[in-house]
Amino acid sequence: MAGVLILPYLAIRDLWHGWRSSLCLMLAVAVALLPILLLGGLGLGVVNNLIDRLRSDPRIAEIRLARDLQLAPEWFVTMQKDERVAFLLPRSRYLAASVRMRGPDTRELLEPRLLPTAPGDPLLAGLPVPQGLNETVLTERLAIAAGAAAGDEVTLTVLRQVGDRRESQHLSVKVIGVLPRDLLQSDDIFVDRALETAVERWREGFAVPELDWPGARGEASDAPNRSFASFRLYARDIRDVPGLRDDLMRQGLDVSTRAEEIETALAVESGIGWVFSLVTVFSVLGFVLTLGLHLAAGVMEKARELSLLRLLGLQAESVALLPSLQGAMIAGSGAALAGLSAWAVQPLVNARLAGLGGLEGPMMALQPQHLLWAAVLAVAAGALSGCAAGWRAGRMQVAEGLRHD
Repeated sequence: MAGVLILPYLAIRDLWHGWRSSLCLMLAVAVALLPILLLGGLGLGVVNNLIDRLRSDPRIAEIRLARDLQLAPEWFVTMQKDERVAFLLPRSRYLAASVRMRGPDTRELLEPRLLPTAPGDPLLAGLPVPQGLNETVLTERLAIAAGAAAGDEVTLTVLRQVGDRRESQHLSVKVIGVLPRDLLQSDDIFVDRALETAVERWREGFAVPELDWPGARGEASDAPNRSFASFRLYARDIRDVPGLRDDLMRQGLDVSTRAEEIETALAVESGIGWVFSLVTVFSVLGFVLTLGLHLAAGVMEKARELSLLRLLGLQAESVALLPSLQGAMIAGSGAALAGLSAWAVQPLVNARLAGLGGLEGPMMALQPQHLLWAAVLAVAAGALSGCAAGWRAGRMQVAEGLRHD
């Protein structure tokens, strides 16, 4: 045990004795690791920027149905259990959800479409969500056309044809928010799912007691087995979009997504990762071989000294550990120097590359934990580089070492 405890002291004294050689090796390790850290930091920064830019746009995570179908309520129950689905709501048929709207101070009739919403709607993040039958959120484009702002009331007109007779109902709803134009550029109004369903039921001839709208088919208020024509679906993460798209298409649903943009970003991430791995392997292999050869040569040069240590009572196993311990010390020192250099250079790189390619975040994104992992791996590689030299030192006979000139 005493021999093992004295090993670090002996390793440091030996490195200090040949400090010029030790310094050169430490610098060589730092020079080998610094490009890896810089490339890794740039890769992280670029990929994180690409992914974050996509994640900041909720429309990227949306999956749309290309044409109206008949989807049973059970289908929605099943899909909502999928962990990849963040938001899912049924939608009415396109024509059934179309209404006319008049602003507070205008006679112009607009023809928006009702868009069902609920708490958790990605498009309404940061905005109030309509609740009940008398609240709405307008798109900015529609709000400008209607001359409406948050707090105003607009009037919705719903039409239906009953035989030769045309009927209409009017409903005043309060505007509780306006969705920015950059998120949605259509003439849609967000309403509670209950209001969209009520409009669809009335158009189909059913009564809507909650709005005092009479039915054209007696007192029936809904179909016994209602199906839904479409949906609003958002994936939990952009990485889930391609898989969800493929699953829906296997179900026979014709869907449209922006998965191509996501796949492009993921391909960039994969490509940068591959290049980084290749550079890392060759750089680490180079410094392991260089350091290993130096340590092996050092064992041969210090054969007499190592044999004297054996005569003084140091076990062969302890002597065999010396090269690996020195390799770990040299590699750790070089990794620390490379890490400090990369950390110091990072602000300069980010300042120089700010806004490159329209990316807004830092282009180099090294974190302390990345430097810590790099140091741990470098120390492990340094210890590995001394294994061959240690094996030679441990097998060396005392008499052989003493005869070495």
